[in-house]
Formats: sequence, C-alpha cells, structure tokens
Amino acid sequence: MKKNLNFIAVILFFLVINSQISVRSEIVQTEPKLTIYTYDSLLADPGYDFIGAFANHSGISKDDINLVLMSDANQIVTQAALEKNNPVADVLIGVDNVLIHSAKKDNLLQKYDSPELVNISSDLIDNLDSEKYVLPYDFGIIAFYYDMNRINLTTNPEIANITLEEIIEYDLDKKLIVQDPTLSSTGLGYLLWTIAVYGDPEIGFNGILNQDWRDWWNATKDDLRIAPSWGAAFSEWYEGEENRPIMVSYGTSPAYSACLYDDTSQVAFLSHENGTQNGWLQIEGIGLVKNAPHEELAKEFIDWFLSKDLQDNIAENNWMYPANEYAEISSTFNESAIDPDDVNILNSLISSEIIGTNLELWKEDWETLMSSGLKINGYISIFIILASIGSIAYIQKKIRK
Repeated sequence: MKKNLNFIAVILFFLVINSQISVRSEIVQTEPKLTIYTYDSLLADPGYDFIGAFANHSGISKDDINLVLMSDANQIVTQAALEKNNPVADVLIGVDNVLIHSAKKDNLLQKYDSPELVNISSDLIDNLDSEKYVLPYDFGIIAFYYDMNRINLTTNPEIANITLEEIIEYDLDKKLIVQDPTLSSTGLGYLLWTIAVYGDPEIGFNGILNQDWRDWWNATKDDLRIAPSWGAAFSEWYEGEENRPIMVSYGTSPAYSACLYDDTSQVAFLSHENGTQNGWLQIEGIGLVKNAPHEELAKEFIDWFLSKDLQDNIAENNWMYPANEYAEISSTFNESAIDPDDVNILNSLISSEIIGTNLELWKEDWETLMSSGLKINGYISIFIILASIGSIAYIQKKIRK
C-alpha cells in the first residue's frame, strides 16, 4: 500500500511539474512582442485600427501587440514613471510639449532619430523636443470650443474678440468647463496659456500683460467647472444639462462635426490680448521607452506611425493636424479648424528652461489656489483621487494580462 502511495505521489509530482511547464510555456507564447501606452481617444472616432494596420505592415500578429489605453496623456507618464526601473511599455504615445519635461525629469525615454523626421517640420521637432526623446505626430491650438445652438455671436457678441479678463467680466466663466492641469494634458496647456498671457511675478516672467496668472484663477475658481480629463469635460459639455456650452478643447475640434455630419454649429475661439489672436500650441509626440523590452520593433512602429501611411488618418480620426507634411487633409477640415499659422503662438514667450524649472511649482500653486474652491474640493476631490487609484490598479491588471 505504501509503495502504491509512493508511486501515486511520484505521478502527481510529475503532473504538477508538467502543468507548471505548460503554464510557463503558455505565458511565453502569449507574451506580447510590443507594448504601447496611449490615451483612449487616440484615432478612436470614427476610428482607425492602427494596431491591425501595423500588424499587417510588420508581419507580426495583432495579438502580439499589447495596447494599453489610459484616460489622458498625464496618466501615461505617471504609469511609465512607476515602472521605470523595470519597463513594461516599449512606446509612449501622447507625450506633448509640456509633459516631455516630466518625462525627461524622470528619465523615462531614450533618444531616437527616426528617418521619417525628414517629412516633419524642424520647427515642430524643436518646439516639441529638440533632443528627440519624443517625436511629433500631430499638433493643434488649445482653444475655447462652443455650441452655437446654446451660445453664439448674437447672444454674446463679445466672443468675437474676447480677452481672458473679459471671460470674467461677461460671466462666461460660469458657462466654461476646463480640465484639471494636474490630471489632463489639455488642462495643463490651458494653464500655460493663462501664465503666458498674465505672467508670473514670482519668477520675474512678464507674459503679455505683466500681471499674475494666479489672479485669473482666483477670480474664477468658484464659477468654473473643473473636469478630470478632456473626455469627462466633453461628456458634460455634450450632454448640456449644466448649461456649460463652452469647454477648453482644440482649434481643430469644430472639424469633427463639419467633416462627419456637415454641421458647422460648433466653433472655436481664442483670446485677443493686445489686439492679437493668442493661443497655446500643443504638439503631441511618440517616444521610445528607455530600456524598452522590444526596442527594435518599437523603432519600427515609431517610423511607421510617423509615415504617410498612418499620418493620412490623423486629421479625421484624431482631429488634429498631422505632423507629416505630406499627409492628406481635407478642405472641410482646413476651413473649420483654427490654423496655427493665423495665431500668435504663446509658447514662444515661455522657454523650455522656464517650463522645466517651474512646471511642478505651477501645478502645486494651482492646486493650492483651487483647493478652497467649491468645484474640486470635498467629495469631488475624494472621488477624483479614488478614481485615479482605481484607474492605475485597472491598468496594472490589464498590463499583467
């Protein structure tokens, strides 16, 4: 009997070992060959299957590409920073000309000089990152976006040449949704818009008006609606239940309804300090993760993402201007969007050195200033914190899969 038990034990031992080997084999077989972190709206509406397209281009299986979607580019940088000692991602998509300072500070990326850069303006490359830790794939002006069915030049003629100060004077801050700059790249761009216009006396930066950006936010904090992301802001704006017909978005946003639905009732506008049309230019970039697990395939993906093959799909799926100068843009898109060439680009007022030195301090000042406001404190702040923790937990679970 004891011999039988010993025999059974040996059989069970080998079965367990064999099952562990099988499990390990399955893990190896299903391990992705490329992991990409990006935001959930990338090329999403009406939709271009860029993962399937790259699989066809490269010859690898679509199942070998692990696409991890996050609510905002800010979250992409945060997640990559958590993993920087043992990187999971190979490519980050969505790191813009502001977030690049955080990514560099955390040493998340490595330089890559893609051969496709010959088709991209040197101004775009330099204004995003002259060192080429991230490479530009699209760009657009941060702007106020509104629905003319709810507010227009008849009801509010001041919109045509309004200043940021007049946003307050005409009570339009009560109709405005902005994004939290500590959570959203769009919100961060808008924060820098206000800093470029008003200036910052604490660091000796004059801006256009030689005042203090904190004064604008202090005057509006009880009336603004603060959303945690562009998507959350758009949902509230679109539903229209809170009478907030204006949101911070992009000068290219009106092209969406114009191109897809022949609807020109959605429009964008900028601020007009000193008689010029002023706006902050966002340039979005794609970057190679430092010590990426699959570096060569990641480089191939980046090259393809910057090529005309992909870039032809940027304008009417990502609703921004494509970085590749040979990419196709429809006349309807051009006619309905705000062309950056027609704008006084505020980025030129704030050097990359100033942004790199002061970005975290500006975000801290904003949080401190707004913490006494009614729109982001209390239960709403707790909700945002819990939602952010939940999102990171969900992403980590998804990555492990």
